[in-house]
Amino acid sequence: MFGRLLFLFIVIPLVDLFLLLWISKHTGLPATIGLVIITGVIGASLARRQGSFVKGQIRDRLAQRQMPADLLGDGAMIMFAAGLLLTPGLLTDLLGFSLLLPTGRAFYKRMVADKFKSSFQIQQFPMPGQTSPHGQPNRHAHDPNIIDGEVVDRDEHQ
Repeated sequence: MFGRLLFLFIVIPLVDLFLLLWISKHTGLPATIGLVIITGVIGASLARRQGSFVKGQIRDRLAQRQMPADLLGDGAMIMFAAGLLLTPGLLTDLLGFSLLLPTGRAFYKRMVADKFKSSFQIQQFPMPGQTSPHGQPNRHAHDPNIIDGEVVDRDEHQ
């Protein structure tokens, strides 16, 4: 984990600085500064627009008494993208812009969810007398380590 943080805090800014210097060498200092300003203006505008859109969707979901968990993640990604766009550099700007686009956020959410799912092992045990999802008999019916139970929704009984 420390190695990844070290990479993020040292290598990425150095690569960003190198790219800005390289662009400045080939296009001149005014063009490079202009590029930084243009990406900042476009990024701020896009972050504001996407942030307002997601905020409206969150309000709509809450008004319908639904939990906007996925939209809260989108909001966090938009705020992170705005922070990335505050730092001058091409790599951070590219990542920031990709987080501001809904398709980019969907990609990153899928990537994080897949990484998270792969860290868990899910097993399903059939009820006694039932067969497993693969059609095999229930081997765990008499296992003393398995406790039979059921879930009761408190709202249904009140």
